[in-house]
Amino acid sequence: MENEMTTPPQIPPAPETPAALPYRSVGVRFVALLIDVIVAGIIASVFASPLQTPVFNSVNFTNGTFNVSSAANPLSGVGSVISALVVLFYFTLLLGAYGQTAGMVAMKIKVVKEDGSKISYVDALVRSLLLIIDAIPWIIPFLLGAILIWTSDTKQRIGDRMAHTVVITA
Repeated sequence: MENEMTTPPQIPPAPETPAALPYRSVGVRFVALLIDVIVAGIIASVFASPLQTPVFNSVNFTNGTFNVSSAANPLSGVGSVISALVVLFYFTLLLGAYGQTAGMVAMKIKVVKEDGSKISYVDALVRSLLLIIDAIPWIIPFLLGAILIWTSDTKQRIGDRMAHTVVITA
């Protein structure tokens, strides 16, 4: 009998694991967030500014000058709520549909599930709502989020951890 060399069975390559994803850290994410805050703020102002303009009570012309009396608009609180909802919808709808916001597209990053799959609208809503937690230290907004990203092997802030998402290179 001839001594034949047999080749070992081929092992298929392992699928991409979460550890292999190109996680993105604070700097690029901060710039993307800054762009998004500007864009969402402009959109929100279109809807909310008519409710936040002062109400003019009277205009008098006395001694050659105009005297204008105004008061705060009683609907200004509604305008603030509308602004907050527009910002929430901006992040939730764009992330849920595309995994990216305008700022993320500009910075070439995207949000995916920890296993690399597409996120859902629920995941996007959880991430968006928890941006408020990241902004809690009002003196230095988003410092908590930055600290959580810096201390996480997968670069996750609280919203990412709760939604089981990560930010990677697009």
